[in-house]
Amino acid sequence: MMAYHVSLVNTDKKDISSKLIMNKEKFREFLFREFNIKEELNENGVLEFYYDKNDPSFTIFYTEGIEGEYYINTTDDNCIKKLISIAEKLNDGTRVRGDEGETYNSLEDTYIHSDDEYLFKNTTKEKWFYFFRNPSIKIGIFIGIIVCLIQILFFK
Repeated sequence: MMAYHVSLVNTDKKDISSKLIMNKEKFREFLFREFNIKEELNENGVLEFYYDKNDPSFTIFYTEGIEGEYYINTTDDNCIKKLISIAEKLNDGTRVRGDEGETYNSLEDTYIHSDDEYLFKNTTKEKWFYFFRNPSIKIGIFIGIIVCLIQILFFK
């Protein structure tokens, strides 16, 4: 069975500096204090992941360079519930988003957050249109047509 990618995100741009999830050190302290979480560091002392001391299957990953987005890869509903409880405890606009763009209020209650609506606006027709908006594609097609015409006209 393939794992489900579930993220802890905060897309609220108001007073971003006050969001715990945006400050790695404060978020780390919060997880240790409120959720009995430990961390695993690599040989260079860089964060690899967080895990629950009582349930090592609950593992939160962080990708360096993507500030304020932590994620789990799981099919376990209890792990998703735990991530939801972390977001609720933060109580600052942080939410849980599934890999299909849905935001979780609970396992049974999901919705599309207004900040994520862009994920659902691209239809096949729009994607085709954006394909031709790329200048490199236009130039490539133009050069291809010219080459074909030269071959037809001069190299029969």
